[in-house]
Amino acid sequence: MRIYIDESGNLGGIGSKTSEEDPYFVLVALVAREEIPIRRCIKDVRHTLKKRYKVKSELKFKESDDPTKRRILKCIAETNNDISYIFLRKDQPALLTSYLGVEPQLLYNDLCKQLLQRVILSYDLEGAIEVVIDRFLYGDARTKFDRYLLTALERDIHVSHLDSKQCPCLQAADFVVGAIARKYRDNDDLFYSRIQHKITVAFEFTE
Repeated sequence: MRIYIDESGNLGGIGSKTSEEDPYFVLVALVAREEIPIRRCIKDVRHTLKKRYKVKSELKFKESDDPTKRRILKCIAETNNDISYIFLRKDQPALLTSYLGVEPQLLYNDLCKQLLQRVILSYDLEGAIEVVIDRFLYGDARTKFDRYLLTALERDIHVSHLDSKQCPCLQAADFVVGAIARKYRDNDDLFYSRIQHKITVAFEFTE
């Protein structure tokens, strides 16, 4: 089983004005049973875009117009793949107590752990699991993150850190998390409604 992880929001400045202006963080797991249809979704939509979008190195939710967002999300929702996510309210008292002043990476690690634990339990996954994350960690930080997941989940976990420009499934995950984040931040489920029936796990972060 391969699981693609992407996020929306920022974990820096917990308890500060920055958090008040951006009160939610969302982490998504695109649970991939069949990857080829997802890749085809991205490829087919890209081929029909106007020139100004085609020259971009990748498709991203926040840079796409509404018709493109609708087409990609509709296409993803028609594949045999599932969506799981965890969301975090930055103003919750327990969060301020436990993570105020803590390195954001540590909170991100805990979010990943909780999300993957729920996915593994929900699907009763056995054997090796590959987790694919948009590349943002390097060197020792990447090694520590990989080791943390392996230890925390007590499973055979292989973590890949890929450039989303070369990974259509990560681009698809970006559209999914963008749609979910818009539901929470803007109270707007226009795009969320297109993928809602594919969501198998959704919960709020607790320490």
